[in-house]
Amino acid sequence: MQVELDPYEFQNLLTVIAQEELNKSGIKQQTGSLFRSCQVTVEGTAEEPVYVLEFNDYGLFLDAGVQGTLSGRTGAGYDGQSYRYSGQFKMIGGNLPYGARVNIYKFGIEPRPWVQNAIDAITDAAAAGFEQQLTPQIEEVIVRTIESVNK
Repeated sequence: MQVELDPYEFQNLLTVIAQEELNKSGIKQQTGSLFRSCQVTVEGTAEEPVYVLEFNDYGLFLDAGVQGTLSGRTGAGYDGQSYRYSGQFKMIGGNLPYGARVNIYKFGIEPRPWVQNAIDAITDAAAAGFEQQLTPQIEEVIVRTIESVNK
């Protein structure tokens, strides 16, 4: 018996699910760059697909939080990562207003966990999708097998 799956069929659905988890996290969209960068790609083979969640690097900083030079906390986000400003640089870059940059530099960024939630949602959706895709194919194989035995 051979049942074929198409892992690429779920790629867009899984990307949308990851973006929904990002939206649920409470991270406010300024430019939408992080949201647009959030995508699921498929690597590996059809027999052993590997789904990869990709997004702009600063998505990890928002996930785990960043400790500022004066205080702040970090949530040790996805995979136990934590970040802090070293104080070696005068100011963080970016296109935020000066006051916002000073505030972030001194007091950090509060964690807004979303990466693990996105991974869990992607895993659940992929499993459900494969199950849904497999059921009719398995039924077809069973029917063909019974028909060939009855001939």
